[in-house]
Amino acid sequence: MEAAHGYAASNIADADFGRILELITGDYAALITAFHTVLQADATGLGRASTALGSSADTYQAEDERSRERFTTIGGQTADITDDGVATGFDDGASATGKLTPPTDGGATLPEVSFGWILDKVCELVVWVGGPDPREYVTKWIAGDVAKASKQVSAWEHVADCVEVVDANLDAGRGAIVRTWTGDASAASASHMDKWSTCFTDQSTAMRQVAAHLRDAIQQAVNMAQVVVDIIKTVISLVSAALSNAAIPAYGQWKLIKTVKEAITMINSARKVIMVFWNALNMVKALFVAAVSTFSAESLPPAPAAVPA
Repeated sequence: MEAAHGYAASNIADADFGRILELITGDYAALITAFHTVLQADATGLGRASTALGSSADTYQAEDERSRERFTTIGGQTADITDDGVATGFDDGASATGKLTPPTDGGATLPEVSFGWILDKVCELVVWVGGPDPREYVTKWIAGDVAKASKQVSAWEHVADCVEVVDANLDAGRGAIVRTWTGDASAASASHMDKWSTCFTDQSTAMRQVAAHLRDAIQQAVNMAQVVVDIIKTVISLVSAALSNAAIPAYGQWKLIKTVKEAITMINSARKVIMVFWNALNMVKALFVAAVSTFSAESLPPAPAAVPA
């Protein structure tokens, strides 16, 4: 879990994906802060559980040695105890850190936006006729780094894979313990690991949900950007054609104004597309807010009490 924390700190480091996903930045940033914190708490808590089990094992080994010495004194014979190490039944079934592979972006990209000077000319005409400046209300929102966001989707999934393997390994270890250890301490150990299993199931499920929601936001961002770019290209094409006829007395000017007004309608359609996209992002934001509660250190099992010397 310490490795998972380091991996997340490197690959899910910030929420800055540019203007196109700006709406989710604040809530997603709060989410990843909670995520990093709970991974570190996972590592600390499991470390303390490991220490408690190790201390229990040392206590039993020390008692074995005292018993050996007492029986040796009573029987007048020499007895030896050989520690043969960890039983194979306690080995991890799989490598959790092996799941922390480098994230990939899946090829996610925004459409190329290079309208050149003609966009400025079109925007000036649109504003002159009384419409909204597309540079302010439309085109500035289709810039961002969706490849970076896609890599974070991949990283969330890899950490979820890691946590699921940790959970499976703990479950196997708990099963091995209850076959070789009985009594109140054994029951307490099994109960403690059961609580960890519940936490890890909740965490890995939440991680996969975050990945799915972020992936959906990216896909919708790419789709929205493509629609908006196509609309703006059409607007530029129409107005450019009208401009070429603008020198014709009366008709050319009338045709230009008429075309620009048609362009304004199209620009407003692009703004509506962006608004629909923002509504979808607001739903994603709400899901991120809900996920924060899962990544809470307070929800983890309390550390085991220290084993008496």
